[in-house]
Amino acid sequence: MIVALGSPNQEIWLKDHLPQIDVKVCQCVGGTLDTIAGKVKRAPVFFQKLGLEWLYRLANDPKRIRRQRVLPMFALKVILEKFRVSSLWFRVKEKNI
Repeated sequence: MIVALGSPNQEIWLKDHLPQIDVKVCQCVGGTLDTIAGKVKRAPVFFQKLGLEWLYRLANDPKRIRRQRVLPMFALKVILEKFRVSSLWFRVKEKNI
């Protein structure tokens, strides 16, 4: 299932409705469809090649900063969880040897 309501509406909708939906995979695509449809202009190629299209959008739409602030914290939580799980697995593996 593809949900394209824009952030944070799509995440809220999915959280509220996922228990009633019988699907294997859900993907929130946010503004991707707006870009594909030509409603939102893409960043210049320079930004795209550097992986900084998000920075271009932020500079052109400052109200996005509130949403963008949470992304680094989310990434840090994912990384920390990954290392926690990996180190836990390694400790279990050591004890079994």
